Amino acid sequence: MQILSYKLNAYIPFDKDSIEKFLFVCEDVINNMTSDEKTIFKLKSATHELLINSLEHGYGKSAGEVCFSMSRKENMIQLEMSDEGTGFDASVLNLDEQNMNQDTLKGRGWGLLIIKKLCDSIQISPNTPRGTKVTVSINN
Repeated sequence: MQILSYKLNAYIPFDKDSIEKFLFVCEDVINNMTSDEKTIFKLKSATHELLINSLEHGYGKSAGEVCFSMSRKENMIQLEMSDEGTGFDASVLNLDEQNMNQDTLKGRGWGLLIIKKLCDSIQISPNTPRGTKVTVSINN
């Protein structure tokens, strides 16, 4: 079996067990969407970073609702994580800057830098009615 699309909305308390349970479900989906080891690593890493960003920054290290979705089309997998937290202006981080690295971040955006390096594309947009939505694509 190969999963072609999946969506999970969850209310996640900011504690180790809840975070691990959510990541376990997401990782199971990833494992059933592709068998490519590099792609699995990239998707799992991106999922972890995006979840932590949502809970730490979007919800101020407290509980909140997070939506995880993935879809596969031909040789591309798209992962989307959204929350209804405080949101942020992605232009502050200059993610589109070609020479973005650890020296240009000034203390914020480490997780997004990791995701940008791992994935083929990253798009950050406001989530309606509030929060942030991050979509990444990986060619498989």
